[in-house]
Amino acid sequence: MKIMVAYDGTLQAKEALVYGIEKARTKGGEVIALHVFNNEMFVDYDATVDAEAVARGEAAGYVAEAKALIREKGNGVNAHLYTAEGNPEKEVISFAKENKVDVLLCPPKFKAIIRKYKKALPASEFAGETAKMNVAAFATKSL
Repeated sequence: MKIMVAYDGTLQAKEALVYGIEKARTKGGEVIALHVFNNEMFVDYDATVDAEAVARGEAAGYVAEAKALIREKGNGVNAHLYTAEGNPEKEVISFAKENKVDVLLCPPKFKAIIRKYKKALPASEFAGETAKMNVAAFATKSL
């Protein structure tokens, strides 16, 4: 089983990553996490000159946290973290399809994915458990 976590650095994303690692350990399989830096947000951005640099610094912190979680909790589990740039929702869906994941775990920040695929929520065996963490779990056959 291949479990993917859309990782955005939020508490829910951290919980989803740990949950995914635990499920991969008990059911067998692997976990892939994807963090997407939303570089599209800075096109025609009229804020401070260094706003993108500050945002990139925050994103690097999220990536470091995810790597630390994988190191600490992922012993014996095939778990990897990837990064990308672009529209987070589009990148997550594209990455999930390309990597043929079985389950996608999305924190609330990914509202567009959750809205679009909410009909698929009951199809995931993890849906009930992840709802307690405020994380949506999708069977990716519906993507």
